[in-house]
Parts: sequence; C-alpha cells; structure tokens
Amino acid sequence: MTTTNLDTVPYDVFYQIASTLDCQDLIHLSRVNRALHDLLRNESIARKIIEKNLRHTKEGQRAVRSSKGYRNAVGRLFDVKESFATAQPYSASILGYGSAFLYGGGSLCYIFEDEIRSLDVHGASRVEQVLNIYTVLSRALPGCDPAKNAVSISLLHYSHGILSFMAEVVDREEAWLLAVDMRPRKQCARSGRLRLRIQLQSTRRLFVRNNRSYLYYGTHSALGYHGYPQWSVNCVSLDTGPDPTPYTVVLHNFAGTEIGQTVCFDVHEDHLYAVSTLIDFEEEEVDWTSLYMWICLAPDGRAGSSVRPNSTWRRQHREGPINDSWSDLTLRHDEATNRLTILECRREWLDGGSANTRTYYAQPLPSPAEILQGKQPRSYSPAHSTPAPLPDEPLARTISSSNKPTYEPPRKRLRRNYHQEYPVESDDDPCGRRDFILAKTKFRTYNPSASSFVDLVNDPRPPRAGSLVPRDRLRLRVVSRKRKSPIDADGQEGEPGLLFRPEIVDPDGRSVDDSDERFVSRGTSLWPPDHAPLELDQLLCPGRRTGRVHAMADERSLVYSVDQDGLTPGDQAIVLLNFDPSLRLPGLKRLDLTGALASNGRSMAVELERPKIGDLSDAPMTHPCPPVNRRRTNQAMPSVREEPAMYLRVGRGYWLR
Repeated sequence: MTTTNLDTVPYDVFYQIASTLDCQDLIHLSRVNRALHDLLRNESIARKIIEKNLRHTKEGQRAVRSSKGYRNAVGRLFDVKESFATAQPYSASILGYGSAFLYGGGSLCYIFEDEIRSLDVHGASRVEQVLNIYTVLSRALPGCDPAKNAVSISLLHYSHGILSFMAEVVDREEAWLLAVDMRPRKQCARSGRLRLRIQLQSTRRLFVRNNRSYLYYGTHSALGYHGYPQWSVNCVSLDTGPDPTPYTVVLHNFAGTEIGQTVCFDVHEDHLYAVSTLIDFEEEEVDWTSLYMWICLAPDGRAGSSVRPNSTWRRQHREGPINDSWSDLTLRHDEATNRLTILECRREWLDGGSANTRTYYAQPLPSPAEILQGKQPRSYSPAHSTPAPLPDEPLARTISSSNKPTYEPPRKRLRRNYHQEYPVESDDDPCGRRDFILAKTKFRTYNPSASSFVDLVNDPRPPRAGSLVPRDRLRLRVVSRKRKSPIDADGQEGEPGLLFRPEIVDPDGRSVDDSDERFVSRGTSLWPPDHAPLELDQLLCPGRRTGRVHAMADERSLVYSVDQDGLTPGDQAIVLLNFDPSLRLPGLKRLDLTGALASNGRSMAVELERPKIGDLSDAPMTHPCPPVNRRRTNQAMPSVREEPAMYLRVGRGYWLR
C-alpha cells in the first residue's frame, strides 16, 4: 500500500487542513520539512487562522486592518506564547522609579515626585505624558489648594488611556474620584483631559472599571434589608463632560466582599459584569454544590440589564477543601472569541487527599446579546432540564425548613477549561517539585494564551563566603502545558493508535466540541538560572531586600515594583520583563546568556528580525501615596505635558537573547 505525505496532497485539501490550526500547530508543522515550510508561508492560510482563532489579538487586529502581514502576525504570536511557556523573556529593564503604578493595555502609569507619568510600553515610546498633580487638583477640586491642604492620591484603574484615581483632602475629609485622559494631546483634543469629577460619599472597597465610552465605579456601602452591606454601582458616560449624573444600581443579594478573591468586576461590550463565588451571605452547614453568581449591568438600565444574580455551576464540595489564601478570581477576554471568561485559581485538597495543588478553572460567560436570547456557553457536561432532588444520603435527612441547601448533580469539565499545576495522573516525583510558600510568592497569575502558571518568587542565593545573610533574588517560575497528539499512541484510553474519544456528550448523544482534547505538562521552569550573571540578578532585585512587591501582567509582559537602595523613601524601581521579541526599547545592552540558554535547550524566535545592540529608533487594590508636596511654583504649568521617557535616563536594561 502506498503512503501519501501531507505535502503532496492537493492544495485545496491542504488549505482546509491548515486553516483549522492555531499558531503553535502551524509553526510546528512548518518545521517538518522544507516543502511544508514553503506551503505554510502562504498568506491565505495565515489569514484564515487569524480570522478564526486570533482575530481579537493585537497582532491579528493589526493584520486585519492593514490586510497584510498575516504570516508575520502568526509567527510573532507563537514567539510570545513560547517565551512565556518556557520562562524565557527577551529583555529585562527598569522603566522608572515611583511610589505606585498601574499597568494595563500595554501602558504604564506611575507616580513620581508629585507627578503621574504615562508610558506606552508596547509601543516602545521614547516620550511620556506627565500629569502635574498640583495643577490638576487646584483646578479640579473646588476650594482646594494643595499648598495648604494635605491631599493623598490613590491610583485606581487605567484602561483605554483613561486614568482613574482618588484624591482625598485629609483635613476636609473629602474624597473625589477623578478620571483623566492621559493620551497624547492630539488624541484627546476634542474631549478634553478631565473626563470625570465626582465627590464620593463612601470609599469602602472602592473599585473602578472603564472602556472608551463608559466608566463604572462602586463601593460596598449600601445597606440591604437583611442587614448586610451591598454593592452600590454607578455608571457614567465619558462623553458627557466631567460632571455627569451617575446611573446608580444596588446589587441586592449579591454576596462577596474581597475583590480578586470572592468577587470581581469588568466591562465587556459597554456592560459591567460582576461575579461572586458566594451564593449567600451566610454559609450553610450542609451543602453540596457551589455556584458562580453573576450579574450583567447595562450602562443605562435598558432591557437586557439584570440586577438579579444569575447562577452557573462551579464545583461540588466533595471535590475537596480549598486553601482560601491562594484563591484568585478575575475576568479575562478570550483572544479567540473575545468572550468574557471567569478565571479562578483554587488550591485544593482534591478528593480529600493529603496533597494540595493549584488548579486554574475557566468559565465563559454569555454576551449581552446571548443573555437576551437565553443562551449559555458550554464548558462542561450539560445540566439536567429539571431541578435535581437532594441525594439520598444521611446528611439530607438533617435538612429542615430553615436551611437553604444547593444541589446540582456533578458535571464533567472540558479539559481545556481547567489546568492542574501537578496533574493527579502524573508520575512526577513529588520530591522533585520546586514549590514556594505564599510568603515567598510575591505575585501569581495565569496566562491563558500560553497555558502557563506565572509566579514571581523570592528565591535568595546562598550567602557568599564571609556573609551570613543571603541576598534576596527574584525569579520567574512558570508551569505550562501543551496539547497532546489526538492519536492515543500508547493506548492510555483504549486500543493503541486510535484517536482519543470525546469525553462529553449532549442529551442527544452527540459529542461536545473539544471534549476529545488531551494535555500534557511541560514541567516547571525557573528563570534566571542559578548560573546567570550577577548583573541580571541585581537588575531584577536592585536592593538586598525586595520589600513590598507589587506586580501586574498581560499577555506579553510582566511589570513589578521592588525596593532599590538609594531611592527616596516610598519610591521603588519599576521593572519590565518583556516576552515580545518585537518590543524594542532603545538603549538596552546585550547580556550574554548563551550558556544558560543552551543548557535549557531554548531556541530563538520564529522568522522575526532580532533586536541588535544599539538599535535606537528617532483592587484591584488602590495604591496609597504620600500627601502631595506643599511646594508651589510661580510659573503656570499645563495639566499634562510631554517629556522624554524616564527609562532613557535610567539606562538599565538588557537584551537576553
């Protein structure tokens, strides 16, 4: 029997096969041989992949707008994902110094010497927009003179070029919420800089979320009829001037108080989504099922906005106890579908075992249009059409009319929607794991596009000769996974050589999409390696002690602040770890990590021009800051001016490969 190679099939058939791949599969297939490499450089195939799976990424949107560069966009996305998954950043640098910062959408905002500076990091901008806090407060707050009134600034949120911060006039016991457009002057000339100015009646657990059109802010300050505090949410349009009339809604019967742990908020398609892991304000002693409670709030209260919490299955209590100190709850946008997704980290003693492990769970939410149509995205086995009775167990007989137990039958999750740090079926030696306690884990997150746990940990070097105290050292710890081949070559689930079978079927007996996927761990990576140059360790941790570390990350980079010797008290160094090979901050030096990279078996990026030495081109929590300086100036200063970026003056950074 003759065999047919993939590169010899008719092009129309090959096109249909290749257009179903994602960027990892496309790049790996192009490395099989030269013929496939030439075939897969075709822009039509890359465009199909972008439009189907990567349309909502930055690279995909740029390629769609320009109608070219699809193949380069796929290669760049592959490089970014691999860089994260293998814990191998392309560069590390100090962006500046400040007492607080926010990072989002590829842009950085930070406070330094009574000024708020904004830098387009992903655009490698050589200039920063600088907001003079003294000037803005004296103009925006009635009767406020920062030279006489002590004012404290707290950064709250930064998105789509809009910076939201709270100004507290200490001696007058006033709190104001201000939103300022930090984009360059030519981009905000029509709307003006000050987009919002509202005096707050309460600041209890204050949060802010916004997009280009609407800004939502809320506090945990409304009193419910049952005596528990409720979330009060306000919505304002950013196009109606700095003093709009907010649209206010109280989220009745919406439990959860700790933002980022039991409750989270985000804006999607102009609507505010609120999600909680708590069903009620009081915990039931006898219960079976945990649910996500969520609300979708429209900006103007029109039909489709519901203040009544909706629910969706989360877990069964019998899955095991949870270590709440490691819990993390956020809302993310899926880069393939742009669907808003709940992303939750739980450290669990699975099935009541002695070992506990972290697992990230993803649960997609319906869009506002789907809510109107009553549709729900599927991420696990379908629910029964009728409510299930309580199970026939001894505990069920203890239930009285005063109890409100929740029970839904157990469901099977799609494997792509959960990722265990150490799979239960793994044969890895537990003694070979490299774990860090919570106190040593300064930052933890998950990168869905790279399927990677991303931690920033303090792993001190052994003390040098003559020293008894080790120096702190910050390292990146990444645990990633990848999809298995669809062929069960080892016969793990049946006869060897057959395809993996779908695990989930719908009530009609049809298999659920993607339920035939299987995954395998890529192991744990620590960076920098132990034999990395001392210069790199001193860049990542400039002081002998890390101090308070605050960090934020997106799909392409990680930014954190850390103590550095010799700075003004309260200020810290702001460090960027860059995983995007096309991000070329000028002035970085080349640091030779050849030996370290070779020992880890890492490879270069795919088909992108490498940055060269000297390549220069012409809570969410709040962050309390010290009161604004009482100094005054006789010169009139603009609210926002443009200056050279601080990282150009600092001049500390390295290309790593």
